[in-house]
Amino acid sequence: MEPGTGRTQNQWVSGVIYAEDRAERIWQKLRAVHPGQEVPQAFLTFEPVSFIPDLNMVAQVFPYDRRLPTLPIVMTRPSPDLEHRFFAWLGPGDWYATVWNVQPIRYRAGARAVLLYEAEIQDAVTGRREKRRFYVKVYRGDEGEQTNQVLQALWKRAEAGGDGFTVGRPVAYLPGLHALLQEESPGTTLAELLLQDRSTSLAARRIARALAIFNQDGVAATRRHSREDEISELKWVGDLLQWACPHLAAEIDRIIGAVVAGLEEVPSGPTHRDLTPDHILLEGDRLALIDLDSFAEADPVLDAATFLAHLCSMPLRFPVTHDRVQLATRAFAEEYFSHVPRAWRGRLPLHYAGAALKAAVGFFRRQEPRWSEKIAALVKEARDSLDGRLW
Repeated sequence: MEPGTGRTQNQWVSGVIYAEDRAERIWQKLRAVHPGQEVPQAFLTFEPVSFIPDLNMVAQVFPYDRRLPTLPIVMTRPSPDLEHRFFAWLGPGDWYATVWNVQPIRYRAGARAVLLYEAEIQDAVTGRREKRRFYVKVYRGDEGEQTNQVLQALWKRAEAGGDGFTVGRPVAYLPGLHALLQEESPGTTLAELLLQDRSTSLAARRIARALAIFNQDGVAATRRHSREDEISELKWVGDLLQWACPHLAAEIDRIIGAVVAGLEEVPSGPTHRDLTPDHILLEGDRLALIDLDSFAEADPVLDAATFLAHLCSMPLRFPVTHDRVQLATRAFAEEYFSHVPRAWRGRLPLHYAGAALKAAVGFFRRQEPRWSEKIAALVKEARDSLDGRLW
């Protein structure tokens, strides 16, 4: 709050704590390059980067992020290159923007940021006015280039009449900004349908059929998530959960051990690898996938397990009943496994146990109220899956 005017604003600040004196060395290095010069004046309420000696912490004030150096450049309006790509995407017409509105949607410090661009545009010849929206995703390094390749392939598939699903049209990737431009995908998530108390079984079945097509499609991936990669990820999850919840350490260790012991190398397929109910949008007969940054060749059952684990955890986060969620999960599982090879069903209990623990990590990382109890509930869910009491 500004005391003189009473004006308020929300401000994201990220703090990174380091061992020994590394934080101070990083802060001194950052100060030497004058980070304030990179940040638009409208965002200079505070110093972009500070050092807190007692905590060995470097504090960064959004939109400054040493891992995302181009983020401040795109926070108030598009760069000339970005603006050029946007108008080229609009097609015929002598367009120019009368108003730009940039809204940060999601921010993961040191990893990526998503911005919603809303433009009021006018054709200089006809005087016609429109409002257009698109997303700009800023990445650390060149990760966005791989995602752009995936989106281009999936978009071409959908344009050619491919069944099941589509994606928001990729507009362009700007390597100088490490930024991906993508058309907005309209629609409602399954999570929103559940919260609106609307019938979800039909929607869950539609999603299941589309996912079965996606997992068996021939879209090429630039990355592969192997058995060893999955084991490494599960061990990281186990270590973090055991540190956060020492009273559950023995049980978590047993679950991780059982999952790792049961994993086998299987034929891989296109896999989203971060398929939560928020990453699927339904609009009429149209179904769109979003957030494909983790797309890879992997065991496709990982997608079904991840989706089910996040769906089953919804009553721990939102005012939705366990019974409603169970109806949706049963409908999804029944439909999905009727459209994929029979052997896939046998791998679900194992992958679901791992996915439940991965979902549990989110409660700790977000520091949600009663996170320890919620983690315990998902640890029980993982144990029940391994014991054959769920699937």
